Amino acid sequence: MRVYKHGLILVALLLAGCARDTQQPPPQTGTSRVLLTDGPFPFDRLARVDLYIVSVSASLTTDTAAGGGGGFVTLVTPNRRFDVLSLQNGATAELGSLDLPTGAITAVRMVIDTDSSSITLKDGRVMTGANNGIHWQSSAGRPVLNALIHEQIAVPDTGAVIVIDYDLGAAFTTPQVLDSVTTDSSFTFMPQFRAVDATRTGTITGVVRAHTAGGAPVADASVRLYIGYPSNPENTWPTLATGKTDATGTFRISYVTRSAWWAGLPAWVGATYIVAVDPPAGAGLGRAVVPNLTVEAGRETPAGTIVLP
Repeated sequence: MRVYKHGLILVALLLAGCARDTQQPPPQTGTSRVLLTDGPFPFDRLARVDLYIVSVSASLTTDTAAGGGGGFVTLVTPNRRFDVLSLQNGATAELGSLDLPTGAITAVRMVIDTDSSSITLKDGRVMTGANNGIHWQSSAGRPVLNALIHEQIAVPDTGAVIVIDYDLGAAFTTPQVLDSVTTDSSFTFMPQFRAVDATRTGTITGVVRAHTAGGAPVADASVRLYIGYPSNPENTWPTLATGKTDATGTFRISYVTRSAWWAGLPAWVGATYIVAVDPPAGAGLGRAVVPNLTVEAGRETPAGTIVLP
């Protein structure tokens, strides 16, 4: 993954500014790719989650220091379903590519088709809005979702990689959150997703093992990524991403905002990333927390081997 240095971003900014002021040819463009990824959904009873993506658009500005952009420009129009459950541990599906002027993306929107989206359970049942398996909380059929963007997405003259991070653990909730003994298998949609500049993010990885059975790997453990102060109560740590371990006990949380960005916010000076791991139901294991993690752009931060008590 190429990390664009600040100087290159400045060069792109100056070129765009000169073109605007002297009525020279339009700013240089580079082919920018739009990718889709997912922080894995924490429930192991799902076979697939099909999300029908109609389009993705963005608000652009030629000034990378600007706080706002202009009108929204359509980036891609996939008009098809994607199994977002399969996009785990950094896997992506390419939605499309296009040439964009140098500058910055300050806002991203995505339109989905709820009538053509569904969740398939491992027992074969297909949950949709029509059978009340999914409560979309929208009568529009094609709601417009606005992305959370921590840091502006830079578009240098060599192009950008824009990642749509659709985290199922944040995008859906279940009745069990309020009533742990209910057998209701429906899902309620939470209209949110995240968009990031791939070149400004890093990765957190780790391996989860049990304290019993010779330290066997724990598959399907639920992983949550927080930002916060480890000495403060856990209910003060906002959840930033969710994931789960694979068959080897390995997890990979990709496209994580660099720690230096949080350090620039007065409310989070000194805060760190915190990873919490919960065992799958019935495993007879406890919870483990790993604090004081930092993330740099283009680098992998190892959380090490996490042993569940």
